[in-house]
Amino acid sequence: MKAAKFAVCCILTFLIISATFRALPCGNFSAYAANSGYARADAKDIYFCEKKDLNSALFIIPYTYCVEILSTDGEWYYVKYAEDNALYRALYGYCRTENLTPVSEPPENIYLNRPVTVTFKTESLPGSLPVLNELNVTVAFYGSYYSGASAYSYVLYDGAFGYIRGANDDYPLNELPDEPPPPPEEPQPKSANTTVIVALVLAGLAGAALLILYLTGKKRYFHPDK
Repeated sequence: MKAAKFAVCCILTFLIISATFRALPCGNFSAYAANSGYARADAKDIYFCEKKDLNSALFIIPYTYCVEILSTDGEWYYVKYAEDNALYRALYGYCRTENLTPVSEPPENIYLNRPVTVTFKTESLPGSLPVLNELNVTVAFYGSYYSGASAYSYVLYDGAFGYIRGANDDYPLNELPDEPPPPPEEPQPKSANTTVIVALVLAGLAGAALLILYLTGKKRYFHPDK
């Protein structure tokens, strides 16, 4: 009989603890998952960098266009820009997360596709040697780069990346979506640590109460000869 009562108390304690932990709010584990998808450049000074260092900046992501987020590392996104298509080649590097807005659906034109014409000029040569005064070539424009008061364009030509003088910021913009209304304010949930501590205390009190009930419910036998 004693063993049966003890078993009932153990089962009740286990059920109370289980119910308490089931009532705990689940953590938002998705917030720690690696981000993926696309992010739109909502500022005109978001640099694409070779490394997680602004000193390795190559060009500015064209305003209203996107990068593909491959992973997140602190204040940096590891991203891809452009596709292997025609004159362009995909580039992989880093962008600061600031002013890059993740989007559920990317715009119709994810990356800026804007070939530009570059003119090479040759100085006159002595004598009667024939000279090709001007040579026009088409290059893939990726973005502008500013160094002090000087402006450059980062381009790809014949498999090689480099800079030409002058920025090329006169390009069509993607249409920005309307700003959604701000969500209603909700009460902040209690911290997970506080909730766990409260649950453990309640479970401990429940177990202690059941144990007291078990002990006080035991029959006492007295022997007159003792």
